[in-house]
Amino acid sequence: MYQYTDRISYSEVDANLNLTYNSLVNYMQDCSCFHSDDVGVGVFYLAPLKRGWFVTTYEIHINRMPKYMERIVINTYPYQVRGMMARRVYTISTEDGELLVYADSLWVLMDLENLRPARLDDKIIAAYPLDDEPPKYHFNRSKLQYRDGDGTKVGVFKVTENHIDSNNHMNNSYYIDVTRRFLPKEDFSVIDVNYKKAAMLFDELDVYLVELETGYQVVLKKQDEVYTIVEYK
Repeated sequence: MYQYTDRISYSEVDANLNLTYNSLVNYMQDCSCFHSDDVGVGVFYLAPLKRGWFVTTYEIHINRMPKYMERIVINTYPYQVRGMMARRVYTISTEDGELLVYADSLWVLMDLENLRPARLDDKIIAAYPLDDEPPKYHFNRSKLQYRDGDGTKVGVFKVTENHIDSNNHMNNSYYIDVTRRFLPKEDFSVIDVNYKKAAMLFDELDVYLVELETGYQVVLKKQDEVYTIVEYK
């Protein structure tokens, strides 16, 4: 388990002083990065090897969004670290132990030169020993699907320099930021994200909205290819 603490800043909240969805994902991503770099297999280790972690799924469960000035504790628990992939559970809690958010994620180590999965080396595997008492939550691990004709085109989004990270594709939190702008409301308890293809600089993505029985699906597409599916429930 790896842990760090922080306080919700004004630049991270919405009009109701609640933490925004994309800032929430950034806290989880930062926890992963801090953990990996602190154990010696993070960005500074991977960059010379032309390797990088790509997230493929998030399943985020929200009991309550943190509010402005609230101090939080962010934890991550890596597991199933083998082959070319690794999973992580995250929790975000108040300092007095109230569980605010818990989430599961799947990551793939990528060869950045050839844009294909790469096997984890022994140093990476050894850096993430299995926690003796990992948290036990129920996750659906849904494989989201989008069928042409189900959605209504509601906009177009263009990737700019501000959205690009050190892996030279759009940072995963911005997919949340883009899709939530097209929601009729923003009061959800579960967010599922399936990343199908990485968006690159200057890509123009069509945005489709699908109304579900319990929420909404927002899809980012380029021509006939689906890049990301996000479901808010």
